Amino acid sequence: MSTAPTTIVVPGHPGWQGQQGSTGAVTSLGVLLGLAALVYGAILFADPAPSMKALGPAVVVTAAATAWLLIVQVRLSRVRVVRASASPGEVRFAGATETAWPLRVLGVLGLVLIGCWLWAVLTVPADRLSLLTLLLVPVVAASLLYGGGRAWLGLSGAHSLTLTPERLVLRIPRNALDAPWGDISGAQLVQNRVVVTSGAGRSVSWAARDLASDPVILADLVSFYAGSIAARAEIGEATLGRLQDGALPGAQPRRRPPMTPDARS
Repeated sequence: MSTAPTTIVVPGHPGWQGQQGSTGAVTSLGVLLGLAALVYGAILFADPAPSMKALGPAVVVTAAATAWLLIVQVRLSRVRVVRASASPGEVRFAGATETAWPLRVLGVLGLVLIGCWLWAVLTVPADRLSLLTLLLVPVVAASLLYGGGRAWLGLSGAHSLTLTPERLVLRIPRNALDAPWGDISGAQLVQNRVVVTSGAGRSVSWAARDLASDPVILADLVSFYAGSIAARAEIGEATLGRLQDGALPGAQPRRRPPMTPDARS
């Protein structure tokens, strides 16, 4: 049985240097989408129909909750920090648990959105319902219900990297890998993604912020076990000890204090 996630600061390792490249374009896009949500919500609220007036604030609050989720994800410290749970023969690195409550709130808002949308479809003349309202709102609501429902059920940790002595299992939506170590040649951070190369030149990747751990350290850990057959037998709780000691390629292992004569005796 896995232990509760343990937070480890890996000593001596330079770790991740943060997001590579300018984030200005992404920030600008987020601001524009937020403004668009505000304008769209105001237009809905200006409609005389009660259902549309209810849908307007729901759209605005949903946009605010989405911004909350993104801020939590971005602000979570990952530099030289590893969050792992271990059991005999297994170590697992998952996504950020801090995103659970924003996801749960978004799930509730998805239920509100779909309720207001159905109310509007049943009570508002069709010529007053835009294509944006008819098509986009239910798609967004369904996505929020799915993600939020998983969060409420404790299934929101869709992102995970699991290592065992026999294999590597990567669970990233639309980008998964389950392969024995013999098929793994290594991993490295390329721009803002960790790329794992498997047999026949196939590669899969995850974004630097998909997991709640330093992506460079995880890449080095995967490469270490991929290149060291003998070391794979330790995978499990001993992996946490290796991380705590900084015993990874590219790191300066922690120097233990010399033993005193009393300690030797």
